[in-house]
Amino acid sequence: MYSSTTRQSSQRGKQFFTIIENRRILCLLRVLYYAVEPMSQTPIIHAQQIPHALRLSAAERLVATKGRREAAKRLVASAPAHGIDLDLMWGVIEQPPASGLLKKPLRVRQVTLAVLGSGRTAMVFLSNPDADTQVFGDVETQVDEIGASIKGALAGLQAMAPDQVALAQTLIEPEHTWAHRACTDAGMICVGQLDYMRKPISQTAPIADAPSWPSGIEVRAVRTLDPGALDSDYLALIAALAGSYEQTLDCPELCGLRSMDDVVESHKATGEFEASRWHLIFKDGIAAGCCLLTHIPQTQSVELVYLGVSPIARGLGLGRSVLSYAIDMLGPIGISEVTCAVDSRNSPAIQIYESLGFERFDARVGFVSPIVAKS
Repeated sequence: MYSSTTRQSSQRGKQFFTIIENRRILCLLRVLYYAVEPMSQTPIIHAQQIPHALRLSAAERLVATKGRREAAKRLVASAPAHGIDLDLMWGVIEQPPASGLLKKPLRVRQVTLAVLGSGRTAMVFLSNPDADTQVFGDVETQVDEIGASIKGALAGLQAMAPDQVALAQTLIEPEHTWAHRACTDAGMICVGQLDYMRKPISQTAPIADAPSWPSGIEVRAVRTLDPGALDSDYLALIAALAGSYEQTLDCPELCGLRSMDDVVESHKATGEFEASRWHLIFKDGIAAGCCLLTHIPQTQSVELVYLGVSPIARGLGLGRSVLSYAIDMLGPIGISEVTCAVDSRNSPAIQIYESLGFERFDARVGFVSPIVAKS
């Protein structure tokens, strides 16, 4: 039997050990907290593939027009006909309240759509931050979420379509500084500002005679790009393109990010390919450059897909003379203008275009990201 003094001592001992235990647990929790909690309190934003049930919500974030709901419905309905796979959407979805009581339907806050293209490319389209109503929070938060959506799309393409996509790319308006930050935060590479230029053209202009080329220079149209044909110019075109990339001033960041086969396939897929509108430049029998034009019937125009000369043939004025000749050789095919896109840092090319009557009418900033299959 314990005395009252003994019982009191026992109770005080229990209280003492209880206090010590509580302090020990508190110290342990503090150690664990600082061990796992990052120094920055910035929340981690997670993007996920958009489920089928939220496709319309995602489409509403992609269309930047009045009457978004109806425009989004049209986008979802017409996507298959335009080769758009709506499974290739990733975004940040509004989470339900912590209580678990869902008072309103889930909606997509920000989204990125990837559209697969020729030459194993994917064009990436971004939702815009809502700066007016700020329904989705302040602009900075929204840009963080757009960046997370882009990152989710790039990771998704790497996991889902590594054989179909080698390069993801997007074109943004120069004044959209929010998009610059979102793309950069997602790890994309800026390849410079593209200036869009155009030149009016007469539909009744006669086909000109070939000019007198400098000594050792031959310029002729591509015969065929069928690798199996005896007169195939496929390898000559590959050599011409590769040579023109040496010391290039036109988006040099792109060099080496794609195979030459993918590059050619991408160029061919622009507009209506016609071999006779693609011209090769030879210097002493060696492929040394090319000028590639393609017809765009939808806009009644011809696009200069690529113009480049390798170092062994530079300094002869071939860029200007070959482009002028190729345009003259188009003949009356029902077009009103020739367009091109050029790196704003490429002053020599811009001078050529301006000397031929091209004028700048728009601009975009390019961002790319190589898609490498996981080993």
